[in-house]
Amino acid sequence: MFLLMSLSPFDIRHIPGIGTVMLVALVVALVAPIAATGLAGAALVRRPRAPLTLLTFGCALAVLVGQVALFLLSRWM
Repeated sequence: MFLLMSLSPFDIRHIPGIGTVMLVALVVALVAPIAATGLAGAALVRRPRAPLTLLTFGCALAVLVGQVALFLLSRWM
C-alpha cells in the first residue's frame, strides 16, 4: 500500500486525518507478523506434534522473514 501510494499520481496528503490512519496501518503491518509468530510459537510449545501447528508456525516464520528481507532490501523506506 505504501509503495503504491508513492508511485501513484494521486496525492493522498490532502485528505484530512489520513496521516493518523496511515501511521496506524504501518504499525499494524509491522507488528502483525511478529504477533503471528509469537502466537504460533506458543501453540507449538503447547501441542508440538500437531501438523497444523507446525504448518502455522512455518507460515508465520516465512512471513516474518519475508517482511524483514523486504525492509532490509528496500531503499525507499
